[in-house]
Amino acid sequence: METVEQPAASCPVCGSAKVRCASVPSAFWHDGRLVVIEDVPALVCGACGEQFYDDASVLMIDRMRAGGFPPEMAVREMNVSVFRLDRVARAGFDARPARGDVALPEIPS
Repeated sequence: METVEQPAASCPVCGSAKVRCASVPSAFWHDGRLVVIEDVPALVCGACGEQFYDDASVLMIDRMRAGGFPPEMAVREMNVSVFRLDRVARAGFDARPARGDVALPEIPS
């Protein structure tokens, strides 16, 4: 049987070849609740940090969403800090760009 060599993965966002497999958390809103799924298999770009999920992981997350994330199925709970964007400058956050991000504008007092 002939084997076909797969090309190395490259990041479609920044083009870097520094893409590695990792288990990552994924967080999103579902019916007004913040839900976190841990240990999601992903490809992660070492240059820009972008994460990509394979089709099997996406299908499993979709199945979990369809099930409504019943609280009794959660493996644990966590507290989450909540911030308001309109208070960023007044709260003393550093407005300098980080890793290519756009700088936050100053908010008048």
